[in-house]
Amino acid sequence: MSALETLCRLHGGKFTRQNGTNAGQTRDYWLIMESFHPLYPGWIGRSLQIEGNWGMQFQGQEEKRRVFTTYGLTYVYAGEGEYADDQHEQLIRVRAGDVICLFPGQGHLYRPEAGQTWNEIHISFSGLLFDAWMGTGLLDPDQPVRPLANETHGIPYWLERFHEVVLPLARVGVEPSLSDSGRLVALIAEMCTSWETPKLSENIEWADRARAALIALSPEEPLDLVELGQSFGLGEQAFRKKFKRLCGVTPTVFRSRNLVEQACHQLITSNASIKEIAFECGFGSQPYFSRRFKQITGVSPEEYRARSEV
Repeated sequence: MSALETLCRLHGGKFTRQNGTNAGQTRDYWLIMESFHPLYPGWIGRSLQIEGNWGMQFQGQEEKRRVFTTYGLTYVYAGEGEYADDQHEQLIRVRAGDVICLFPGQGHLYRPEAGQTWNEIHISFSGLLFDAWMGTGLLDPDQPVRPLANETHGIPYWLERFHEVVLPLARVGVEPSLSDSGRLVALIAEMCTSWETPKLSENIEWADRARAALIALSPEEPLDLVELGQSFGLGEQAFRKKFKRLCGVTPTVFRSRNLVEQACHQLITSNASIKEIAFECGFGSQPYFSRRFKQITGVSPEEYRARSEV
């Protein structure tokens, strides 16, 4: 019995031994947990662990880039390979003990050395809780691959820390809660400590001011990127591009998420109708509000309110 199969029997989840395209090629795949019920403001959606992973080096997908709607952390604990994304022209080296940070909307690929395999554990997550960290050095698209293992805490230590976050969710029927998100926050904070200090720069201050300017807009106030850009001494396109680069999402998407977060609060704390909340949060119609709400949270406003009452 393999190590992953043993862990699966102990904790739950689903184990499969998958066949590759070459004769005798297999990898052990453990789907630790998967949730389809987003929880605001931070939500763990999926976790898996693969040993003997060949990555995308099969079926002609070597150069195919994936685009996720969530964040992701992939910790490589054996083997070596490379990483590429839309923001970096040069391939980035990945070694055992490194973590790969993945960002929503950014095309990327990562894979072991040609003809080789590696072992990895992955966590997918989303929510404004994590959006706020973009550009601060905590979740930094400029540094998608970072070393974790060092003389103080080696490779097994960090694998155990990842397990501490996701193993409580491996049991069938368990949905992530805020306390589960808290364990992930603690893991990311510890990762940052291992990188010494978060990156402090003018970019951090700029990103904080730009996000604050968007949050300060009243819900009914239209988003005028020309005027907003001018207040930062930039044209509309320059402001939009800088915001996307430092904050990970466009100003429009950030604003929508912020308004939906306000709606989430009202759905839980008030008895106002869905239509009333839609207009109070700046959405022109209830159908448009419901559509955007589900795009961002994964559930309808009605489902979100019903779950909060359970």
